[in-house]
Amino acid sequence: MTNTLLKLNQLVVGYSTPLVSDINIQVHEGEIIAIVGPSGIGKTTIIRTIGGLIRPIDGSVELLVEPRGGLGYVPQKLGLVRHASVEHNITLGAISSSHTIQQASRFRSIGLCILIVSLGIWFFKNPFAPPLFFLGCMLYIPSIIATIVYTNQLKKTVVKQAMEDVGLTEKRLEPVRRLSGGQQRRVATARTLAQSPSLIVADEFLSELDQANAMIVLNAMRKLTDAGSSMIMVEHNIERARSVADRIWTIKDGSLVQEVIEHA
Repeated sequence: MTNTLLKLNQLVVGYSTPLVSDINIQVHEGEIIAIVGPSGIGKTTIIRTIGGLIRPIDGSVELLVEPRGGLGYVPQKLGLVRHASVEHNITLGAISSSHTIQQASRFRSIGLCILIVSLGIWFFKNPFAPPLFFLGCMLYIPSIIATIVYTNQLKKTVVKQAMEDVGLTEKRLEPVRRLSGGQQRRVATARTLAQSPSLIVADEFLSELDQANAMIVLNAMRKLTDAGSSMIMVEHNIERARSVADRIWTIKDGSLVQEVIEHA
């Protein structure tokens, strides 16, 4: 029996007034779900509500994934660091779900606080200052080394694979600002791939991509879902959605209606 990763219970989404009501969906491991329909009827609002960017008007969103790194979000506005390289942007996704680096970051913060306190009391010639300073160094310096080592490991494995999956290896050191809109969208997708989330919510993440590049990105996402991850995608191209999705939901009259799909 496959695990459930997301439950939407009597969900009502919108801003001052509801856009879509009575949303009841369960998303299971390995599924790709597409939400289709005309612009301005609530597709992005559903995605942003699932991603925690908008509070639901009513109902609930149950995310049954890891609190850190379990949810991957590909927004319409990509949120890339435009002056940084392709590799750096993708590495940020890998770091966000690396428990080792997050733990090192916590130790680094604790060590830095201890160093600051020890220097402060050293000023007043307190005998506790030297051992506190030593303790701070023992926490701060190894955590920096660990972060550098594990980040380099991620670049050699996870980040490298994500760049290959979306066809950006040759652009590894290129600043994002120099890329086309479609290439930037692939960077954002690779950033999510490097995160290896259990659940991906993607808002028009294939826009600005031609059919060939869209299929490259979709195949990369399919590798994740074949491994047990799931994806909810907003897609304006209904035929493309039908070619990859396991379930399709259309918004009609403020409600989600499921379309029957028959794959060959």
